[in-house]
Amino acid sequence: MLKTVYLFYPSFEKGGATKNLIRIVNFLLKKKIKILFFTRGANKNNFIKNKNLKIINTEPLKKLNFLPMRWNLAISSMMNLNFYLKENKKNSIIFSMQSHIPAIIIAKINQIKIVIRNSEEPISATFYGDNRILSFFVLFLKIIFYNFSDKIIAISTRSKHSLQKIVLLKEKVTLIYNPYLEKIFRIKKIMKKKSNNFNILSIGRLTKQKNFILLINTVIKLSKKYRNINLLIIGNGDLKNQLTNKIKNQKNIKIINWKNELKKYYLNSDLFVLPSYYEGLPNVLIDAVNNEIPIISTNCSGASDILHKNSGGFIVPVNNQNELEKRIIFVMENYFIAKNKVLRAKKKLHKFSNINLDKYYKLLCDTYYH
Repeated sequence: MLKTVYLFYPSFEKGGATKNLIRIVNFLLKKKIKILFFTRGANKNNFIKNKNLKIINTEPLKKLNFLPMRWNLAISSMMNLNFYLKENKKNSIIFSMQSHIPAIIIAKINQIKIVIRNSEEPISATFYGDNRILSFFVLFLKIIFYNFSDKIIAISTRSKHSLQKIVLLKEKVTLIYNPYLEKIFRIKKIMKKKSNNFNILSIGRLTKQKNFILLINTVIKLSKKYRNINLLIIGNGDLKNQLTNKIKNQKNIKIINWKNELKKYYLNSDLFVLPSYYEGLPNVLIDAVNNEIPIISTNCSGASDILHKNSGGFIVPVNNQNELEKRIIFVMENYFIAKNKVLRAKKKLHKFSNINLDKYYKLLCDTYYH
Protein backbone atom coordinates (compact mmCIF):
# COMPACT_ATOMS: atom_id res chain seq x y z
CA MET A 1 0.00 0.00 0.00
CA LEU A 2 1.01 3.62 -0.47
CA LYS A 3 2.93 4.77 2.60
CA THR A 4 5.20 7.61 1.47
CA VAL A 5 4.78 10.64 -0.76
CA TYR A 6 7.88 12.46 -1.96
CA LEU A 7 6.58 16.01 -2.36
CA PHE A 8 8.52 18.18 -4.80
CA TYR A 9 7.98 21.94 -4.37
CA PRO A 10 11.41 23.61 -4.50
CA SER A 11 10.38 27.20 -3.72
CA PHE A 12 7.94 27.75 -0.86
CA GLU A 13 6.38 31.14 -1.62
CA LYS A 14 3.48 33.23 -0.37
CA GLY A 15 0.23 32.98 -2.26
CA GLY A 16 -2.71 30.79 -3.17
CA ALA A 17 -0.64 27.91 -4.58
CA THR A 18 1.18 27.49 -1.28
CA LYS A 19 -2.09 27.67 0.65
CA ASN A 20 -3.42 24.80 -1.47
CA LEU A 21 -0.24 22.82 -0.88
CA ILE A 22 -0.55 23.22 2.90
CA ARG A 23 -4.13 21.98 2.85
CA ILE A 24 -3.22 18.96 0.70
CA VAL A 25 -0.25 18.05 2.92
CA ASN A 26 -2.30 18.30 6.11
CA PHE A 27 -4.98 16.07 4.61
CA LEU A 28 -2.45 13.43 3.54
CA LEU A 29 -0.89 13.50 7.00
CA LYS A 30 -4.31 12.83 8.52
CA LYS A 31 -4.52 9.83 6.20
CA LYS A 32 -1.31 8.55 7.86
CA ILE A 33 0.82 9.11 4.76
CA LYS A 34 4.47 9.87 5.41
CA ILE A 35 5.62 12.96 3.52
CA LEU A 36 9.17 13.88 2.61
CA PHE A 37 8.92 17.49 1.50
CA PHE A 38 11.67 18.92 -0.73
CA THR A 39 11.55 22.69 -0.61
CA ARG A 40 13.13 25.92 0.55
CA GLY A 41 11.46 28.36 2.93
CA ALA A 42 8.98 26.07 4.69
CA ASN A 43 9.00 24.89 8.27
CA LYS A 44 6.81 22.59 10.32
CA ASN A 45 4.91 25.53 11.82
CA ASN A 46 3.16 25.87 8.46
CA PHE A 47 1.54 22.44 8.93
CA ILE A 48 -0.29 20.39 11.52
CA LYS A 49 1.96 18.78 14.08
CA ASN A 50 2.73 15.30 12.78
CA LYS A 51 5.75 13.03 13.03
CA ASN A 52 5.14 11.77 9.48
CA LEU A 53 6.22 15.07 7.96
CA LYS A 54 9.90 15.53 7.17
CA ILE A 55 11.05 18.74 5.48
CA ILE A 56 14.25 18.50 3.49
CA ASN A 57 15.37 22.10 3.14
CA THR A 58 16.96 22.95 -0.17
CA GLU A 59 19.78 25.46 -0.53
CA PRO A 60 20.69 27.05 -3.87
CA LEU A 61 23.83 25.70 -5.52
CA LYS A 62 26.61 28.29 -5.66
CA LYS A 63 27.90 26.86 -8.92
CA LEU A 64 24.53 27.63 -10.53
CA ASN A 65 24.13 31.21 -9.34
CA PHE A 66 23.89 32.32 -12.97
CA LEU A 67 20.51 30.59 -13.24
CA PRO A 68 17.19 32.06 -12.06
CA MET A 69 16.64 31.16 -8.40
CA ARG A 70 13.69 28.86 -9.14
CA TRP A 71 15.78 26.86 -11.63
CA ASN A 72 18.67 26.66 -9.18
CA LEU A 73 16.43 25.41 -6.38
CA ALA A 74 14.74 22.91 -8.72
CA ILE A 75 18.09 21.33 -9.60
CA SER A 76 19.19 21.33 -5.96
CA SER A 77 15.90 19.73 -4.87
CA MET A 78 16.23 17.18 -7.67
CA MET A 79 19.60 16.08 -6.29
CA ASN A 80 18.16 15.76 -2.77
CA LEU A 81 15.20 13.80 -4.10
CA ASN A 82 17.47 11.40 -5.93
CA PHE A 83 19.56 10.84 -2.79
CA TYR A 84 16.54 9.98 -0.63
CA LEU A 85 15.01 7.70 -3.25
CA LYS A 86 18.19 5.65 -3.34
CA GLU A 87 17.73 5.09 0.39
CA ASN A 88 14.09 4.03 0.16
CA LYS A 89 11.47 4.02 -2.60
CA LYS A 90 9.32 1.15 -1.42
CA ASN A 91 5.56 1.88 -1.20
CA SER A 92 6.22 5.40 -2.48
CA ILE A 93 5.19 7.88 -5.14
CA ILE A 94 6.47 11.31 -6.20
CA PHE A 95 4.00 14.19 -6.16
CA SER A 96 5.34 17.29 -7.91
CA MET A 97 3.58 20.63 -7.41
CA GLN A 98 6.27 22.84 -8.94
CA SER A 99 9.20 22.58 -11.41
CA HIS A 100 8.01 19.22 -12.71
CA ILE A 101 10.65 18.33 -15.29
CA PRO A 102 13.48 17.67 -12.75
CA ALA A 103 11.07 15.56 -10.68
CA ILE A 104 10.02 13.55 -13.75
CA ILE A 105 13.66 12.87 -14.63
CA ILE A 106 14.36 11.52 -11.14
CA ALA A 107 11.17 9.45 -11.20
CA LYS A 108 12.23 7.74 -14.41
CA ILE A 109 15.80 7.19 -13.21
CA ASN A 110 14.52 5.53 -10.05
CA GLN A 111 11.59 3.76 -11.73
CA ILE A 112 9.01 5.25 -9.42
CA LYS A 113 5.60 6.64 -10.36
CA ILE A 114 4.97 10.36 -10.43
CA VAL A 115 1.91 12.61 -10.35
CA ILE A 116 2.34 16.26 -11.30
CA ARG A 117 -0.03 19.13 -10.57
CA ASN A 118 0.24 21.78 -13.26
CA SER A 119 -0.61 25.18 -11.80
CA GLU A 120 -0.94 27.20 -15.00
CA GLU A 121 -2.24 26.94 -18.54
CA PRO A 122 0.91 26.05 -20.50
CA ILE A 123 0.05 27.42 -23.96
CA SER A 124 -0.97 30.90 -22.74
CA ALA A 125 1.99 30.92 -20.34
CA THR A 126 4.23 30.34 -23.36
CA PHE A 127 2.59 32.96 -25.56
CA TYR A 128 2.69 35.68 -22.88
CA GLY A 129 5.96 34.66 -21.20
CA ASP A 130 8.56 37.26 -20.21
CA ASN A 131 11.08 35.76 -22.64
CA ARG A 132 9.36 34.34 -25.71
CA ILE A 133 12.32 32.21 -26.86
CA LEU A 134 12.87 30.75 -23.39
CA SER A 135 9.12 30.17 -22.95
CA PHE A 136 8.90 28.15 -26.17
CA PHE A 137 11.96 26.16 -25.12
CA VAL A 138 10.28 25.34 -21.79
CA LEU A 139 7.10 24.32 -23.63
CA PHE A 140 9.19 22.04 -25.86
CA LEU A 141 10.63 20.39 -22.73
CA LYS A 142 7.13 19.98 -21.30
CA ILE A 143 5.92 18.32 -24.49
CA ILE A 144 8.74 15.79 -24.14
CA PHE A 145 8.84 15.17 -20.39
CA TYR A 146 5.16 15.49 -19.40
CA ASN A 147 4.51 12.37 -21.47
CA PHE A 148 6.71 10.44 -19.01
CA SER A 149 4.58 11.40 -16.01
CA ASP A 150 1.98 8.90 -14.83
CA LYS A 151 -0.79 11.41 -14.11
CA ILE A 152 -1.21 15.14 -14.61
CA ILE A 153 -3.59 17.20 -12.49
CA ALA A 154 -5.09 20.24 -14.21
CA ILE A 155 -6.75 22.84 -12.00
CA SER A 156 -9.09 24.46 -14.53
CA THR A 157 -11.01 23.44 -17.63
CA ARG A 158 -8.89 25.44 -20.05
CA SER A 159 -5.70 24.21 -18.41
CA LYS A 160 -6.92 20.64 -18.90
CA HIS A 161 -7.59 21.21 -22.60
CA SER A 162 -4.22 22.90 -23.03
CA LEU A 163 -2.37 20.05 -21.32
CA GLN A 164 -4.20 17.47 -23.43
CA LYS A 165 -2.75 19.15 -26.52
CA ILE A 166 0.84 18.53 -25.38
CA VAL A 167 0.59 14.91 -24.22
CA LEU A 168 -0.10 11.83 -26.30
CA LEU A 169 -2.52 10.18 -23.86
CA LYS A 170 -5.31 12.66 -23.12
CA GLU A 171 -6.69 10.45 -20.34
CA LYS A 172 -3.48 11.09 -18.42
CA VAL A 173 -4.83 14.58 -17.60
CA THR A 174 -7.36 14.86 -14.77
CA LEU A 175 -9.22 17.98 -13.66
CA ILE A 176 -9.23 18.54 -9.91
CA TYR A 177 -10.09 22.02 -8.68
CA ASN A 178 -8.10 23.59 -5.87
CA PRO A 179 -9.21 22.63 -2.35
CA TYR A 180 -8.83 26.32 -1.59
CA LEU A 181 -11.84 27.31 0.50
CA GLU A 182 -11.99 26.40 4.16
CA LYS A 183 -15.26 28.21 4.68
CA ILE A 184 -17.93 29.74 2.50
CA PHE A 185 -19.08 32.98 4.09
CA ARG A 186 -22.74 33.63 4.72
CA ILE A 187 -24.40 35.63 1.95
CA LYS A 188 -25.22 39.18 2.99
CA LYS A 189 -28.40 40.94 1.93
CA ILE A 190 -26.76 44.35 1.54
CA MET A 191 -26.81 45.18 -2.17
CA LYS A 192 -25.85 48.86 -2.23
CA LYS A 193 -22.35 50.16 -2.76
CA LYS A 194 -20.35 50.85 0.39
CA SER A 195 -19.50 54.55 -0.06
CA ASN A 196 -19.53 57.48 -2.48
CA ASN A 197 -16.01 56.50 -3.51
CA PHE A 198 -15.62 53.61 -5.93
CA ASN A 199 -12.85 51.37 -4.60
CA ILE A 200 -11.20 48.85 -6.93
CA LEU A 201 -9.03 46.06 -5.54
CA SER A 202 -6.52 43.80 -7.27
CA ILE A 203 -4.15 41.27 -5.69
CA GLY A 204 -1.20 39.29 -7.05
CA ARG A 205 2.51 39.11 -7.71
CA LEU A 206 3.89 42.25 -9.34
CA THR A 207 5.08 40.52 -12.50
CA LYS A 208 4.41 40.78 -16.22
CA GLN A 209 1.99 37.83 -16.02
CA LYS A 210 -0.43 39.75 -13.79
CA ASN A 211 -0.46 42.76 -16.16
CA PHE A 212 -1.17 45.39 -13.50
CA ILE A 213 0.01 48.08 -15.91
CA LEU A 214 -3.22 47.51 -17.88
CA LEU A 215 -5.35 48.16 -14.81
CA ILE A 216 -3.29 51.17 -13.73
CA ASN A 217 -3.53 52.78 -17.18
CA THR A 218 -7.27 52.16 -17.22
CA VAL A 219 -7.83 53.75 -13.81
CA ILE A 220 -5.61 56.73 -14.68
CA LYS A 221 -7.76 57.36 -17.75
CA LEU A 222 -11.03 56.90 -15.86
CA SER A 223 -9.85 59.23 -13.10
CA LYS A 224 -10.06 62.18 -15.49
CA LYS A 225 -13.84 61.74 -15.65
CA TYR A 226 -14.63 59.93 -12.40
CA ARG A 227 -12.92 61.71 -9.49
CA ASN A 228 -14.23 59.21 -6.94
CA ILE A 229 -12.43 56.16 -8.35
CA ASN A 230 -9.62 54.53 -6.30
CA LEU A 231 -7.37 51.55 -6.93
CA LEU A 232 -5.49 49.42 -4.39
CA ILE A 233 -3.04 46.77 -5.57
CA ILE A 234 -1.66 44.28 -3.02
CA GLY A 235 1.43 42.26 -3.83
CA ASN A 236 5.19 41.96 -4.08
CA GLY A 237 7.34 41.29 -7.11
CA ASP A 238 10.03 42.30 -9.57
CA LEU A 239 7.99 45.11 -11.12
CA LYS A 240 7.20 46.93 -7.88
CA ASN A 241 9.58 49.85 -8.49
CA GLN A 242 8.40 50.27 -12.07
CA LEU A 243 4.73 50.26 -11.08
CA THR A 244 5.36 52.56 -8.11
CA ASN A 245 7.07 55.09 -10.37
CA LYS A 246 4.12 54.88 -12.76
CA ILE A 247 1.66 55.98 -10.04
CA LYS A 248 3.83 58.47 -8.12
CA ASN A 249 1.60 61.38 -9.18
CA GLN A 250 -1.65 59.44 -8.73
CA LYS A 251 -3.05 59.97 -5.26
CA ASN A 252 -5.97 57.63 -5.95
CA ILE A 253 -3.78 54.60 -6.74
CA LYS A 254 -1.78 52.73 -4.10
CA ILE A 255 0.41 49.63 -4.06
CA ILE A 256 1.05 47.88 -0.75
CA ASN A 257 2.94 44.74 0.22
CA TRP A 258 1.30 41.32 0.42
CA LYS A 259 -0.73 40.71 3.59
CA ASN A 260 -1.54 37.36 5.17
CA GLU A 261 -4.99 38.58 6.12
CA LEU A 262 -6.84 40.12 3.18
CA LYS A 263 -10.49 39.94 4.23
CA LYS A 264 -10.75 43.58 5.33
CA TYR A 265 -9.42 44.73 1.95
CA TYR A 266 -12.08 42.73 0.13
CA LEU A 267 -14.80 44.07 2.39
CA ASN A 268 -13.70 47.68 1.81
CA SER A 269 -13.82 47.27 -1.96
CA ASP A 270 -16.60 47.76 -4.49
CA LEU A 271 -15.01 45.88 -7.38
CA PHE A 272 -12.28 43.26 -7.83
CA VAL A 273 -10.31 43.28 -11.09
CA LEU A 274 -8.01 40.51 -12.31
CA PRO A 275 -6.02 41.86 -15.32
CA SER A 276 -3.75 38.82 -15.87
CA TYR A 277 -2.40 37.60 -19.19
CA TYR A 278 -2.69 34.00 -17.99
CA GLU A 279 -3.42 31.96 -14.85
CA GLY A 280 -4.09 28.39 -13.80
CA LEU A 281 -7.00 28.83 -11.42
CA PRO A 282 -6.87 32.32 -9.84
CA ASN A 283 -7.56 31.84 -6.14
CA VAL A 284 -8.03 35.59 -5.68
CA LEU A 285 -11.21 35.32 -7.76
CA ILE A 286 -12.47 32.60 -5.43
CA ASP A 287 -11.81 34.92 -2.48
CA ALA A 288 -13.55 37.81 -4.23
CA VAL A 289 -16.64 35.68 -4.89
CA ASN A 290 -16.60 34.41 -1.31
CA ASN A 291 -16.52 38.00 -0.06
CA GLU A 292 -19.27 38.96 -2.53
CA ILE A 293 -17.28 41.58 -4.41
CA PRO A 294 -18.35 42.15 -8.03
CA ILE A 295 -15.65 40.96 -10.44
CA ILE A 296 -14.12 41.84 -13.76
CA SER A 297 -11.51 39.39 -15.04
CA THR A 298 -9.58 39.01 -18.24
CA ASN A 299 -10.34 35.83 -20.15
CA CYS A 300 -7.53 33.86 -18.52
CA SER A 301 -7.57 30.20 -17.56
CA GLY A 302 -9.85 29.49 -14.61
CA ALA A 303 -11.93 32.66 -14.84
CA SER A 304 -14.83 30.91 -16.58
CA ASP A 305 -14.73 28.02 -14.06
CA ILE A 306 -15.18 30.48 -11.18
CA LEU A 307 -17.48 33.02 -12.84
CA HIS A 308 -19.40 30.50 -14.99
CA LYS A 309 -18.52 32.46 -18.12
CA ASN A 310 -20.25 35.83 -17.74
CA SER A 311 -23.12 34.75 -15.50
CA GLY A 312 -21.11 35.25 -12.28
CA GLY A 313 -19.06 38.28 -13.29
CA PHE A 314 -17.64 40.11 -16.27
CA ILE A 315 -14.95 38.54 -18.48
CA VAL A 316 -13.08 40.81 -20.90
CA PRO A 317 -10.45 40.01 -23.56
CA VAL A 318 -6.83 39.78 -22.38
CA ASN A 319 -4.91 43.08 -22.44
CA ASN A 320 -7.83 45.07 -23.86
CA GLN A 321 -7.97 48.44 -22.13
CA ASN A 322 -11.07 49.70 -23.95
CA GLU A 323 -13.17 46.70 -22.91
CA LEU A 324 -11.89 46.84 -19.34
CA GLU A 325 -12.73 50.53 -19.16
CA LYS A 326 -16.26 49.94 -20.49
CA ARG A 327 -16.91 47.19 -17.95
CA ILE A 328 -15.67 49.25 -15.01
CA ILE A 329 -17.99 52.10 -16.05
CA PHE A 330 -20.86 49.62 -16.40
CA VAL A 331 -20.30 48.29 -12.87
CA MET A 332 -20.09 51.82 -11.46
CA GLU A 333 -23.40 52.72 -13.09
CA ASN A 334 -25.17 49.35 -12.62
CA TYR A 335 -23.93 48.12 -9.27
CA PHE A 336 -27.05 46.11 -8.45
CA ILE A 337 -26.59 44.00 -11.61
CA ALA A 338 -22.89 43.40 -10.84
CA LYS A 339 -23.68 42.43 -7.26
CA ASN A 340 -26.32 39.93 -8.36
CA LYS A 341 -23.83 38.29 -10.68
CA VAL A 342 -21.30 37.56 -7.93
CA LEU A 343 -24.03 36.21 -5.67
CA ARG A 344 -24.95 33.84 -8.49
CA ALA A 345 -21.33 32.65 -8.73
CA LYS A 346 -21.20 32.12 -4.98
CA LYS A 347 -23.97 29.53 -5.08
CA LYS A 348 -21.55 27.15 -6.86
CA LEU A 349 -18.44 28.04 -4.91
CA HIS A 350 -18.41 24.74 -2.99
CA LYS A 351 -16.60 23.05 -5.90
CA PHE A 352 -13.39 24.80 -4.75
CA SER A 353 -13.62 23.52 -1.17
CA ASN A 354 -12.56 20.52 0.95
CA ILE A 355 -14.38 18.10 -1.34
CA ASN A 356 -11.30 18.11 -3.58
CA LEU A 357 -8.86 16.95 -0.89
CA ASP A 358 -10.08 13.38 -1.07
CA LYS A 359 -9.76 13.50 -4.87
CA TYR A 360 -6.04 14.25 -4.51
CA TYR A 361 -5.58 11.39 -2.08
CA LYS A 362 -7.55 8.96 -4.24
CA LEU A 363 -5.62 9.90 -7.39
CA LEU A 364 -2.25 9.36 -5.67
CA CYS A 365 -3.36 5.95 -4.38
CA ASP A 366 -4.88 4.87 -7.71
CA THR A 367 -1.75 5.92 -9.60
CA TYR A 368 0.45 3.99 -7.17
CA TYR A 369 -1.60 0.78 -7.51
CA HIS A 370 -1.88 1.00 -11.28
